[in-house]
Amino acid sequence: MTDEAVQVADFLKANPDFLIKNPGILAFVKLPEQGAGNVASLHERQIQAMREKVKSLEHRVVEMTHAAVENQAIIDNLQSITRTLLTVKNASDLPAVLVDAIKKKFLVPIVRLKLWANATSDDSSADKELVDGMKSLYCGFSENAPTLSVFEGEEVVPRSVVLIPLRVGVSPETFGCLGFGSPDKDRFSPTFETDFLNTLAETACAALSRLQNTQS
Repeated sequence: MTDEAVQVADFLKANPDFLIKNPGILAFVKLPEQGAGNVASLHERQIQAMREKVKSLEHRVVEMTHAAVENQAIIDNLQSITRTLLTVKNASDLPAVLVDAIKKKFLVPIVRLKLWANATSDDSSADKELVDGMKSLYCGFSENAPTLSVFEGEEVVPRSVVLIPLRVGVSPETFGCLGFGSPDKDRFSPTFETDFLNTLAETACAALSRLQNTQS
């Protein structure tokens, strides 16, 4: 037995309740195999349970770390889009700048913007009524969407979409619709977290409201 081992043994003899008061240390202690039913085998089961708990907590920490990194990336992208929109001098450039920024920052394959002021046909009027009836944004499968007219002309039909009604403040009437689409049905599923989409919607509405001011 080495000097260090003797010191450890003497310490445990002098402090027989040390492992009871510090059970976490058992997760890092190996005991010799013993026959079933005695004290040592009970300790081994306790140690195994603690090790499994430690592994579970480690996995949870990793998951939380990944989630934190993803959330920070979303926040950074939202701030970048906001800064970009604030630097636009000519209001008429806002639609193209907004669409391009969303495509690049969030890697959305299809981003379309439709403003009612630019279309006065009967179809657009009917579409406006549908979007006016939306109390909040829609995120989910395309077959359940209130309307898909914003994606007309796209070569690839989106299977999942986000529809954002554009309003000035709390006005019940919309002045347009911002749509995201993907051929991947799970990209914008009904269970998709929409908090950041709501923030993006507020930013888009605030920026594009400048167009309404210039037309009034």
